[in-house]
Amino acid sequence: MKRGVWKPAVIVAGLLLLLTYALRESRSPDLALPARLLEALRTFELHDAQLTRDVLLARAGLLPNYDSLAQAGENLKLDLGALQSQSQSASDVAARKLLGQHVRTLAAVTLRRLEIIEHFKSDNALLRNSLMYLTYAQAVLRAKLDQDPGVAQQLGHLSHSMLSFMQTPETSIGSEIHTVLDRLARATSNDTEFQLLVTHGRFVVDILPRVDALLRHIHGAPTPTQVRALQDGVWQYAARVEARAQRFRLLLYSVAVALLGYLLYQFLRLRATALQLSKSNAELNREMHERQQAEAALRASEERLRAIADSAKEAIISADSGGNLVSWNAGASAIFGYQAHEILGTPFTRLLPPRHHAAHQRAFSAWASAGRAAMPRDALEFTGARRGGSEFPLDVSLSSWSVGGERHVTAIMRDITQRKRLEQTAREQELQLIQANKMTALGTLVSGVAHEINNPNQLILLNARVLAEAWEDARGVLDQYRERNGEFTLGGLPYTEMRASMPTLIHDVHDGALRIERIINDLKDFARPRQAGHAQLQLNQSVQRAVRLLTHLIKQRTDSFRVALGEDVPPLCGDAQQVEQIAVNLIVNALEALPDKCKAVTVSTYFDAKQHCAVLQVRDEGIGIAQEHLARLCDPFFTTKQASGGTGLGLAITSSLVRAHNARIDFTSHLGQGTQVRVAFACTEQQVAAPSSLADSLDLTHTQ
Repeated sequence: MKRGVWKPAVIVAGLLLLLTYALRESRSPDLALPARLLEALRTFELHDAQLTRDVLLARAGLLPNYDSLAQAGENLKLDLGALQSQSQSASDVAARKLLGQHVRTLAAVTLRRLEIIEHFKSDNALLRNSLMYLTYAQAVLRAKLDQDPGVAQQLGHLSHSMLSFMQTPETSIGSEIHTVLDRLARATSNDTEFQLLVTHGRFVVDILPRVDALLRHIHGAPTPTQVRALQDGVWQYAARVEARAQRFRLLLYSVAVALLGYLLYQFLRLRATALQLSKSNAELNREMHERQQAEAALRASEERLRAIADSAKEAIISADSGGNLVSWNAGASAIFGYQAHEILGTPFTRLLPPRHHAAHQRAFSAWASAGRAAMPRDALEFTGARRGGSEFPLDVSLSSWSVGGERHVTAIMRDITQRKRLEQTAREQELQLIQANKMTALGTLVSGVAHEINNPNQLILLNARVLAEAWEDARGVLDQYRERNGEFTLGGLPYTEMRASMPTLIHDVHDGALRIERIINDLKDFARPRQAGHAQLQLNQSVQRAVRLLTHLIKQRTDSFRVALGEDVPPLCGDAQQVEQIAVNLIVNALEALPDKCKAVTVSTYFDAKQHCAVLQVRDEGIGIAQEHLARLCDPFFTTKQASGGTGLGLAITSSLVRAHNARIDFTSHLGQGTQVRVAFACTEQQVAAPSSLADSLDLTHTQ
């Protein structure tokens, strides 16, 4: 009997192995290799065309720099590497050798071409520099041409010949240019500028033919020929691979037919065996009686296990292979809120949130198909759902067992809500420490950067004043020179225009340096740590400093930023740096709430006589805040901007600073319409009676 089972099993196994081998070979990875090689080759051709285009643009003077040539060269090298890697992945040794030879030949041609391009870049750059100098020198030396008509004639002849040579670099034109340059060199032997002009002219005549020759070498490189040869090799390889795959497909069909015939033969034999099985039915009935006795003993054992499970505080439940609950203990009732008669027989997904039902059902079905091998060994974390729908975290340990050939899974579940809460508290405290450390480092960095910028800015301020005095002294001398010699150029512009513009230019440099100095002082003042204390401060000045610090962010976020400072705002008693930080945090939040630059932000200050307070108000036309979130805006670590990196500390810190100044902060918002934040600083009678000091006007007090 064992021999009768062993022999068909060997035959079927052999046919299956042969079938698997034919299937694998008919789907050989080499079938996709030609497509990958052709794709890599098309990429190489594209980069090669880009390189040729950039070389022609460089020769025509239309390429601002050679970065694109270098990038194209690197791309070609990467493409060659890809072709080499793909060609060596072929399983056929002959094909690998043939493709590798084509790729190596293409690589040699390409590298030689890149080497010629490097020579071309150097020579072409020198040629362009000399041509630019010739153009510049001819414009500069025109003032000397009136003194010597012969030199002017030679220079004109040189310009005409040089233009002809640039269009048609013939030897006869080059000789003519050399003759003109020789005469010009003799006529201006004592003039250094003309001698430099002659030197650059000769250099252009000598190097231009060489540059054109390099260009012809680059354009005539045999790269396309090698590319076509490689393409032909790839197509030949693809044809061989496809022919081999076709042979294995035929083999696959033959083996499948043989396997089907053998299975049909075995089916007929099974029909005959069924007659013998009917004779064994009586024996099976006897065995069933014995099994029933064993099942009774098993039920007794199950009762003992159920008593143990009910005494545990953890939830211990079991589910059959269909995913329905078959056991439930008292711990499960305490955790989930269901009694055993309410939950047994229902799907286990009832204990999970609805959004997880599909995923857990798929995972359970996969386990039911794979068996014990698919059961995870380590404890898992799930999200459970109590009766009523409330969710909580679970720690779950799983094990599987079988009864009567049916698989079951048992889960021990622990409610880890308290543990998660402690972990969250620890993480929040860690984030708070990290944020505090970042702010400390930021203050140190800002102070250092401000110091580094302030040193060269002081030099600009000093030099601007010296330059203004020097211009005043030189202007009289230049005026006398113009009266004697007529109009002349200064810095590439007519002197009359330069005389009118120079004081404005010097004033703009000085004014810009003063603005840099003011911003640097604001940064240093904002970042400088201070001892806690209260002194008299001007709310308008704190707002102006905050706006100056945020000028760059404002210009990035909105085209409509308005500042309206009230003239009757009394002085306050408090920490000016902390008030400035309040303004900075509120303005940053308003800017980050804008959906685009067309929306506006308005910052205003005024004195509210009814409530006897000075008010700082920031209003934006942003996306707004949901009403249910307004009450929690100042809670630490609560943020509506998690996707953009919000930490939930900005408004919490702002609220603390507001309370420290005996002030009140209010929020008003509507979704899609914007948000208004109002900070009211209480004022005493003495503060209201004191004269208010208006700060200087800001650059940003108008619509941008």
